[in-house]
Amino acid sequence: MALLDVRDLTVTFPGKAGPAHVLDGVSFSVAPGEAVGIVGESGCGKSMTALAVMGLLPPGASVRGHIRLGADDLLTLPEPALCDLRGRRIAMIFQEPMTALNPVRTIGDQVGEGLALHLALGRRARADRVRELLDRVGLPAPRFAPSLYPHELSGGQRQRVMIAIALACEPDLLIADEPTTALDVTTEARILDLILEVTAASNMALVMITHDLGIVAETAERVLVMYAGRIVEEGTAERLFAGMAHPYTAGLFAASPHAVEIDPDVRRPRLAAIPGTVPEPGERTTGCPFAGRCPRRTPACIEPPPRIALAEGHGVACFHPLAAGEGVR
Repeated sequence: MALLDVRDLTVTFPGKAGPAHVLDGVSFSVAPGEAVGIVGESGCGKSMTALAVMGLLPPGASVRGHIRLGADDLLTLPEPALCDLRGRRIAMIFQEPMTALNPVRTIGDQVGEGLALHLALGRRARADRVRELLDRVGLPAPRFAPSLYPHELSGGQRQRVMIAIALACEPDLLIADEPTTALDVTTEARILDLILEVTAASNMALVMITHDLGIVAETAERVLVMYAGRIVEEGTAERLFAGMAHPYTAGLFAASPHAVEIDPDVRRPRLAAIPGTVPEPGERTTGCPFAGRCPRRTPACIEPPPRIALAEGHGVACFHPLAAGEGVR
């Protein structure tokens, strides 16, 4: 049974020219203990998917579909019930560690808030648990006291505090939304290792959201590729990296600085680039969302592309999928 099951999730916002579709029929599931990566450029709907799951969409959003966490449909729960789930059964590491923490509260207060709300721990037990969590994420005493404020920490250290907050109540599902944004390469590697270590130790399901296929290759068992609010390719990490079928997926891979690490035989004098930009929500059509940037487009692409099952655990929504090893021309 899936821990998280998202079906036909559609999110729209009102616009001058009519409803703007931010997410359009997104469906996926996450099993207990599974690590799933969601990858795509900025504006593809990755973070909006996470916010929809958390019940934190901006005002004005219209939502259709189903988001089930176990037996609970999160879209039908009242706000008090959602508050009981957030932090306890599902938690999220937000983007931008430099701004995500409350600047006027100590890190100990922020890590301990969920312990007080969800586990009703007393002051002494809560203080012990906060110290244990900070140690676990690599902020040991006495150098990193719970009485420190966020401005006294570096970006990587703040990110570790955010991970401690998310792990405080040992949730069933952890969503990591671009958890290495604005971090240097060495700190990025340490943060990723930490997330994998703590989720594996607790058999916690993980949804890793990123624009970087290299990070997905390091962290995920299964990969969802999003473009313009839709999932255009999905599969196990092994199958997807062995044969990327959607031109967009292949373009992302070619543009990634991790490409050489994933495939040692790849040699490029410079990184490739996908021409154009992701269409704005109000500009999206009912046909293939990538058609305007795709070198393989044909007149057929004005229609919604079918989902093609390429192999067990690998599917693509494209009229002209790439053959294994073909690459984009």
